[in-house]
Amino acid sequence: NAGGGVLGRQLEIVSYDDKSSPEEAVKAATKLVQVDKVNAIFGSLHSANVQAAGPVIEEAQTICVAGGTSPAWLEQGYTYLFRSISNSTVSAKQLAKYAADQGYKKIALFTSNDEYGTSGSDGFKTECEPYDIEFVASETMTNGDRDFTGQFAKINAAAPDAVFIWCLGDDLGAVTKQLRQSGFDGPILGSESYTLPEILENAGAATNGVRFEAQYLVYENPEDVEDDNMKKFLEAYMEEFGSAPASDNAFRAYDGVMMIAEAMEASGADHGPELRQAYNDIDGYVGLAGTFSYKGKNGEGIESMRIFQIQDGKYIEAE
Repeated sequence: NAGGGVLGRQLEIVSYDDKSSPEEAVKAATKLVQVDKVNAIFGSLHSANVQAAGPVIEEAQTICVAGGTSPAWLEQGYTYLFRSISNSTVSAKQLAKYAADQGYKKIALFTSNDEYGTSGSDGFKTECEPYDIEFVASETMTNGDRDFTGQFAKINAAAPDAVFIWCLGDDLGAVTKQLRQSGFDGPILGSESYTLPEILENAGAATNGVRFEAQYLVYENPEDVEDDNMKKFLEAYMEEFGSAPASDNAFRAYDGVMMIAEAMEASGADHGPELRQAYNDIDGYVGLAGTFSYKGKNGEGIESMRIFQIQDGKYIEAE
């Protein structure tokens, strides 16, 4: 907006909290398209919520760029939904190769019993098929649970080489800490949710040995950043809000909103089929996550990630 806005007009943000609930997401999406009549949407950050709201968004012909990583909601034939981060299939492929390279022969699964956890687990198992990997245990949890005694007893009894954990960031601190307390001291394989600083705060030394995939980290200090785009974003963000982002969701949202603006400028359209086509034509846009290209990919725009490891409270690139 400070640079003149988009198509000569200022952007206005209309925001609703979907409370991590698919039902609330449908209500929010319905209000956005029917009452507020927004030009475009960013959100939700949870895959189950995007999937639930998809029919409302598609019927309204309002483009929606979301941050959920499950592949499922872009496999339903929607034409107005896009993703501003790699999906969990990319994550699973990276982690499966890493597990094989590290010689992990027996892996236990511990996931949330929602769309996010299920798709993450299924994707990882599929990507492990070419490798000599056996899944020796499979346990689930409900978001918000805090007692995993029974599940971890079964996992430890199976004596895995590594444990694959796929659940929301709000739960990861408690899950990781309890897994270590249960006696498992081996490698943990996880998702980009491990970039949340609060997990390090809540779980402390229990996070040592966690390996996860991500496109970026949540940096506390812009001076630690090598990428120029990320450094400029963090400097501006901290000047505006006084602190670093609480999670990488800020990066997902920034890339998504900036690409919506890019599509508006490229097409001269601020809504409907013309804007959808312009977004779909984005090819070579450099964002915080890397280089995005959407042409012919059914809403997917980026397929690159790295493996990081947590050690002594710090993130390092895994070997």
